[in-house]
Amino acid sequence: MGKDLATLMTPLQQWGDRWIYGEGHEPMLILDRRSGRRIPRLRIFDDDSRLITGRDMALAPGPGASRRTRARYGAP
Repeated sequence: MGKDLATLMTPLQQWGDRWIYGEGHEPMLILDRRSGRRIPRLRIFDDDSRLITGRDMALAPGPGASRRTRARYGAP
């Protein structure tokens, strides 16, 4: 479970490095052990390999949503 968190924590660290410290002032670098190069900024892509931004995302109730959540989002 802990190693799976790396895929969550890495983008959070990259966000902090970008917006808090600024480029060139990062306190720690995340490197690829195999190549020694920095891990590129992680991004989300759709099935057609197009970049998805925060403006492209929407929330919808999932299968485990409560009645209250379903009502809030107008779902049956």
